[in-house]
Amino acid sequence: MTDSKVQASAGAAMGEPVALEPTEAEIDAWAARERQRRESWLNGPTDEERAAYAESLRERRLAEAFDEGERRIGDVARMGVRMGRETQLAAEGAVRIFYRWSRRTFDELVEAGREWEEETSLPVRRRRVPLDDEGS
Repeated sequence: MTDSKVQASAGAAMGEPVALEPTEAEIDAWAARERQRRESWLNGPTDEERAAYAESLRERRLAEAFDEGERRIGDVARMGVRMGRETQLAAEGAVRIFYRWSRRTFDELVEAGREWEEETSLPVRRRRVPLDDEGS
């Protein structure tokens, strides 16, 4: 506590009126501190402050780079797990569809394939084979 506050507290305890204004000495001390603060601000940081700031900046950037690397690794791992699961589900779905495929449907597909081949294939060129009677 400052002297004026102690005096104000003591004066209040004795029933004396309390001064709410700062004393001339308090104003001068504050002005001196403020002048010194502003002067040091105008002078800029010291070499030690610059070095400390550069070190903290380097550490922060290193930490950010590390965090970014960890985030990327996590993303790749999650994507790998998801892709593996989706591949498993696709394989299981294919087996299920194939298993539920009835024999009748399979036979219908085979028959449709044969019909398509007959419709689209070139006609077979037939040769006439002479019989033994005709040639003699």
